[in-house]
Amino acid sequence: MDTPPQSSDTGDWSGSPTLFPSGEALLSAIRGHHLGHHPLTRLAHQLGRMHHWLLLGAGRECRCRRTELILAVDVWVGGHLPRPHPAATLHTETLGAVIDRLAHAQVRAYHLLMTIDPADARVHAAWYRLAELIDGYTDLTTEVTRRTRRLPALGGDH
Repeated sequence: MDTPPQSSDTGDWSGSPTLFPSGEALLSAIRGHHLGHHPLTRLAHQLGRMHHWLLLGAGRECRCRRTELILAVDVWVGGHLPRPHPAATLHTETLGAVIDRLAHAQVRAYHLLMTIDPADARVHAAWYRLAELIDGYTDLTTEVTRRTRRLPALGGDH
């Protein structure tokens, strides 16, 4: 039978219903409120920090580190994914790119909330976009766990 292995209490994340952290857990980690023990929440937190520094005008070092973090997410995911069903459809982005977009959207939405009138339409639009991205992340990770969606393979020697 071609089903993913079940997780154990030994830290094996592969195939378990909690293979991926929830959207809420990612948002909490990005803000630095609760990182948890999942490797992806820790990487999401670091991506959030990079986006915060980029918002403040940090330069090339942050962009390079951000690229490294996206790759780290993709490498971790690649080593823990259940094998997709042969008929699984391909998603257009890696999970690293998806989490990076979530981190950017959360940092931007929070920044707008703190710096302009909360009734401004830009604040509402930023938080609405963040909610859409969380829904997309949840749908994607559910489909990957169910083996109905596959993620792009990493290129090169990864």
